[in-house]
Amino acid sequence: MDYEQWRFYPMRLSDLDQVMQIEEYSFPTPWRRHMYESDLRTNSHSRFYVIRSVQTGELAAYIGSWFIYDEAHVGTIATRREYRGQGLAAQLLAYTALAALNEAMQYMILEVRVNNEPAKHLYERLGFQLVGIRKGYYTDTGEDALLMTCDNLSGLASQLAIREG
Repeated sequence: MDYEQWRFYPMRLSDLDQVMQIEEYSFPTPWRRHMYESDLRTNSHSRFYVIRSVQTGELAAYIGSWFIYDEAHVGTIATRREYRGQGLAAQLLAYTALAALNEAMQYMILEVRVNNEPAKHLYERLGFQLVGIRKGYYTDTGEDALLMTCDNLSGLASQLAIREG
């Protein structure tokens, strides 16, 4: 993958049309636009980032997290369908880990659907470990969530290959 064609940016309100397109086909119960707007406008704990194409400016992937106390909690991550499998989600996690380290966070935590094999494999490859199960976490299907953490933020951040815009 040629990571030179991509750049990280903080998510902006003007990104939400593209974010919502990705959100709609990525999740059975997508976040609502007002949820993003609220985090971007008023939540001092939110850290939302996007990856854009240098050539076209197209938004290819995004991540939403909250930095609270010593924890970076990933709430959402998704990649545009045509860019999946190219390492962009891993880069978003590495970038968020670097930001977390810069703000003295100690670990990263996330939930993943028990049946989402591609995501589980990605998280395990990046150093996340299973620490628990949240029964019935996903209210749309009643599906359980695996709770995973990564306490090696420097190792995760060291995988960063995309630069800031």
